[in-house]
Amino acid sequence: MEKSNKVIIIDADVISHFISGSLIIKLPHIFPFKILILDKVYAELKRLPKRKREIDNLLNLRLIQLLPFPEDNIEVRKEYAHIKKFMFKGDGEAACLAVVRHSKDILASSNLKDIAFYCKLHGIQYLTTMDFLCEALRRNMFTENQCDEFILKVKNAGSKLPVNRIRDFKCRSFTF
Repeated sequence: MEKSNKVIIIDADVISHFISGSLIIKLPHIFPFKILILDKVYAELKRLPKRKREIDNLLNLRLIQLLPFPEDNIEVRKEYAHIKKFMFKGDGEAACLAVVRHSKDILASSNLKDIAFYCKLHGIQYLTTMDFLCEALRRNMFTENQCDEFILKVKNAGSKLPVNRIRDFKCRSFTF
């Protein structure tokens, strides 16, 4: 599949899920979009040595790219400050939301209770961990069994996903 000009700005939770699910190396190949990780998200992830090692591997292999937060963009900075102050989001999540609002790129985050309203309000496209699984299954990159094993591993690591089996999830269709 050919890469698109759009990019995915990825939050820490989706990366953490794919690390816990032992499929992190597959993540950059599921959608035809370049994946960027903001430096503020990387700063959150690097506090955990295993997560840092996995992300550094992806960066070194150029499967994802590190994106500095655009400090020189006053609109993004103001939006970031607003999100942090009034929506009580962490650094990484606030940075992702502020950047995608102004770049019109795609957000990858599974914190639906935190992002869904904001994304709908501002017309932001987003992908969740389950959307990545659905697309990988649709493209025959993962089997149903691999998806189920992934879900089990992620849940056993203490994260939340909405189903125990991929067949119980209603996959969304996308028009990017």
